[in-house]
Amino acid sequence: MSDLYRSFLTGEGRSRPVDRWHHYFSIYEQWLARYRQTACVFVEIGVQAGGSLQMWRHWLGPDARIVGIDIDPACAAFAEPGTRVFVGDQSDPAFLGAVLSEIGAPDVVLDDGGHFASGMIASFETLYPAMKPDGLYLAEDANVAFWPIHNDRPDGRTFMQFVVDRIVMLHDWTRHRLMFEALSTPPDKRPSFPSSEFCRTTRAIHFYDSVVVFEREPREAPWREIRPPATESLPLP
Repeated sequence: MSDLYRSFLTGEGRSRPVDRWHHYFSIYEQWLARYRQTACVFVEIGVQAGGSLQMWRHWLGPDARIVGIDIDPACAAFAEPGTRVFVGDQSDPAFLGAVLSEIGAPDVVLDDGGHFASGMIASFETLYPAMKPDGLYLAEDANVAFWPIHNDRPDGRTFMQFVVDRIVMLHDWTRHRLMFEALSTPPDKRPSFPSSEFCRTTRAIHFYDSVVVFEREPREAPWREIRPPATESLPLP
């Protein structure tokens, strides 16, 4: 049993309740363990009863900078040494921009907020481009995209539809048939190719039941090459 899951089950390190699906903890362990005992900037959207802020503090360690965001003014009372709480609407880019101006670039963003399409999409569009180049963005309870009551945008667009658009953007360099030959040209001999910022800054998107993980990493356009057999003398790239 992982330390984080044990902390959730026993309540160790916290004085307030935490509401979580049990299967989330293996996801947390897989992706967030590298941030333990570091001075990471960890942003959680959705403070609720405040227990999760304490849970993250206990698990990540004393050097982590824990930041909570919630629309409920009562959540301001859950700020503790090393933990800040900002009160505002996650669907408001101006508010999120003001938070970023104070905390700097986040290493991790965990969206466990209102779970409405407008807020989830606005938060991602504002925070994701401002994160560390190797950061992680986790959208929790993404299953609510399949519940009509949570799809509050005038255009009817759900968060999962938004994510599908990001899947397409991840393939900006390779989804066009005409790019095939161009990408078979050595990088130093090819023209620059148009691509979205999301494509250039995202390594992968990972899906779990109700959780989507966006893995950031600077990328260059891929290179396709046919290499002759090892019997021939070939220079290495």
